[in-house]
Amino acid sequence: MDMPTKHSCTSGSGSIAEDEVEDGQRTREFAATNNKTPLLQGVRTGTVMRIRGVVPEQAGRFHINLLCSEEQEADAALHFNPRLDTSEVVFNTKEQGKWGREERGSGIPFQRGQPFEVLIITTEEGFKAVVGDKEYLHFQHRMPPARVRLVEVGGDVQLHSVNVF
Repeated sequence: MDMPTKHSCTSGSGSIAEDEVEDGQRTREFAATNNKTPLLQGVRTGTVMRIRGVVPEQAGRFHINLLCSEEQEADAALHFNPRLDTSEVVFNTKEQGKWGREERGSGIPFQRGQPFEVLIITTEEGFKAVVGDKEYLHFQHRMPPARVRLVEVGGDVQLHSVNVF
């Protein structure tokens, strides 16, 4: 039986710094996250990736990508892209430098200033995205999930952890 792999990420890859302003109030400045977590066992049917974090108050967009390599223009078997600035979540793939056809979920299950938990569950048919305790969208595979080698979390997000089971 495979043991769960836990990766906790906060320092240097999405931190919040406090700065004091003239009236004694504290403000928070958010630094965008760009964290890559290797998937040493790869991805297969039954693999679950749990991403936990907080959406900052000033967030515009963030993403969770399932990448096929560490190269700059790596293929993405899944691009999960909550866009708080346009109130939508976009799903897509990128292959040989070209984006595929975008799919959109219904509504946006994320709120600025609130914590979140996303599960990405690999099924035979696709990647099932669960946000909180609700299934959000089942994105059909466009390339073999066995090609996936890492999870990348980036953009306007304070990342707490990435767990792979």
